[in-house]
Amino acid sequence: MVKKILIWIGISHLFIFLFCFIFYHRVDLLSYINVSFIIGAALILYAMAGYVIKGRFFDIVFYSFQHFFSRMSDSDRRPLSELVPQKYMIPFITGIITLLLMLGSLFFYQLS
Repeated sequence: MVKKILIWIGISHLFIFLFCFIFYHRVDLLSYINVSFIIGAALILYAMAGYVIKGRFFDIVFYSFQHFFSRMSDSDRRPLSELVPQKYMIPFITGIITLLLMLGSLFFYQLS
């Protein structure tokens, strides 16, 4: 699991540097802070959405839409929580680490 987290952190930082080049045309501390906040927040929001969906919160609404809009039999219907993958912990940890690195960079930026 640690290896997967390190791979996710490496990929997220590659995206951070790529987006720094695309949007700011340079990599400096302020552009790193801005882009890493967006990437970290997106990863945490993705993980939290997976957690809420996996918690069977939307199963009744999803079942109602399946019943009303489709011609499925009752045996073919599956709740939304079974359709969503359960792998939301690694993006959550990656987002937390990315935001912690962003906060450290922000502290360093404030000192200089």
